[in-house]
Amino acid sequence: MPPKMLILRGNSGKYSDETGNKIDYPEGALHEQAAKDYATCKGYDGDVLPVSGNSLKGDRDKNPQTVQALAKLKSDPSYAGIYGFSGGGYDVLHILKQLNTEELKRIKLIVVLGAPPVDKDGNESASGYPRRSHFDSSSFGKPDDGIKWELVYKTNPPDSFKTPKNAGKHMFGPEWLLVTEKCSKPSP
Repeated sequence: MPPKMLILRGNSGKYSDETGNKIDYPEGALHEQAAKDYATCKGYDGDVLPVSGNSLKGDRDKNPQTVQALAKLKSDPSYAGIYGFSGGGYDVLHILKQLNTEELKRIKLIVVLGAPPVDKDGNESASGYPRRSHFDSSSFGKPDDGIKWELVYKTNPPDSFKTPKNAGKHMFGPEWLLVTEKCSKPSP
């Protein structure tokens, strides 16, 4: 049986679906099939947590997605990957900081997608927080602790990435990841 990858959704609200139409995502936005296909391509059983990635009054340590993700990761040792999209990508860092050394040693792949660094006012900024380096396994222990994972960190698809109906690029991060990581071929 393959190891599991916990997949975290973005914020709730109206966003483009896979066909480019705006729909409501009450449990958090995510193109679920593309995220699960990526997990499968990387050798994991993808498990999508049906909880929005919205922060709870700015406290991501205690928001429902973080709390429920921690419960799963702490109670089931078969989880070896975490995939966070958009708001879920920001939660990944808060989750990692609350895992103990033994739990962190199990993690072999971290995916942070569509969660660019932001400044204190919430604007995207190259010097904002969190940056790619904050997710590196070297930030979570000593070199001999055995904490080592592959990090896949991508902000949003480039302008050259085609979307249905010229929809905004952000929601199509999961499809873009499949293509850039060579897990599938682009659509004709």
